[in-house]
Amino acid sequence: MLPPFIIIKRQLLTNHFLMWEKGGNHDSHHHPPASRHSGEGFADFYETGACRTLAEVGLFSGILFCADCGSVMYQQRYQTDKRKQDCYICGSYKKRTADCTAHFIRTDLLTAGVTENLRKVTSYAAKHEARFMKLLTEQTEDGSKRRNAAKKKELEAAEKRIAELSAIFKRLYEDSVTGRISDERFTELSADYDAEQKELKEKAAALQSELSKTLEATANAEKFMKVVRKYTSFEELTPTLLREFVEKTVIHESEALDGKRRGKLRRQEIEIYYSFVGKGGCKKSCVYEL
Repeated sequence: MLPPFIIIKRQLLTNHFLMWEKGGNHDSHHHPPASRHSGEGFADFYETGACRTLAEVGLFSGILFCADCGSVMYQQRYQTDKRKQDCYICGSYKKRTADCTAHFIRTDLLTAGVTENLRKVTSYAAKHEARFMKLLTEQTEDGSKRRNAAKKKELEAAEKRIAELSAIFKRLYEDSVTGRISDERFTELSADYDAEQKELKEKAAALQSELSKTLEATANAEKFMKVVRKYTSFEELTPTLLREFVEKTVIHESEALDGKRRGKLRRQEIEIYYSFVGKGGCKKSCVYEL
């Protein structure tokens, strides 16, 4: 039985957890508005000189994306006498280049969620390496050994029949040249065999492609395990560690659980796409209270 935080289905590692955070403003409606004239989010706020910017590069910079428009998420940091904020917002929303919402998420909540899931995944992988490798290679539809064995057998049969048809076609041509069969009969038979051979070649190519995907999945799983063995345990999420494990992270817009647009209890989904293990990602639902 799989651990509760990993459910494999068609290249998708799915994890749902609840993270409660009281206090603070996490909603897109509770941060300085983007300037409609300058096209830069928080630009007017900065221009007033009312805050002090923090220049260092963010932990998730370059690997965080908006779920709706696909734009890279930009980090916004500011500090006043009364308030300090560190968050990410959608690049299209910030620059007003597309009709998209803020997808606002606090950096501390994002970091905590990704760190927790990464610890769970790496801990499970380290303790149950063989099982984890099997899960990764079988998360595609082509992953099971039984299916692969059947496909290999089907591919061998197709290749054998293709060779037989080539030999038959050669004999037909010789019979046509020597006059054993008429030109009309040769044309009729060769057309049938040619159509069958063409269909078999297309089938063989598709089967070969599917089997290659399985081999690739196995190789990628081993690459991921090499990273896991490198970081058997870690205290904090660093830029180097994050980028070795994670290909990208996708942020969905938050939604109020009480049905109100500015509701205090909100849920926000995050998707983590781990390196080397396909297109799937770990989905998370972060629930917090404003």
